[in-house]
Amino acid sequence: MSKRLVRALCISAATCLGGSLTASAADLTVHIANIEQSTGSILIGLYDSAETFLNPKGMRDSMKLDANKDGVSYTFHDLPEGDYAISVFHDQDGDGKLKKNFMGIPREPIGMSRDAKGSYGPPQYSDAVFTLPKTGTDLTITLY
Repeated sequence: MSKRLVRALCISAATCLGGSLTASAADLTVHIANIEQSTGSILIGLYDSAETFLNPKGMRDSMKLDANKDGVSYTFHDLPEGDYAISVFHDQDGDGKLKKNFMGIPREPIGMSRDAKGSYGPPQYSDAVFTLPKTGTDLTITLY
């Protein structure tokens, strides 16, 4: 069989020598804990690069959930395996914006994947990044 025919068959079947040409999809379930009040919303941002981390326009995906003192959970479906970071904040007044004091310190509860916390500023992507395996995973983020 010619190499050209093997390549054509490989592409049309979407597999080549037992490997898949399509990325595997995984589910990521995020549990948010330590919600102090059941008012407002919980906003979750999912990021897939250091360049876009904590930039609202750079989120790969996001979700807004009603706050609940008992905790909330959300599952992002069909994500490619790889590196991600999550930021969460409790929008207690429902205005869609994170309240900060005059020094830029959040006045509403926040949380990050891997419980990353900033030092003299927000946490870095490298502090919050985790690897999503093709089998998926569950994460718990505790607001502070």
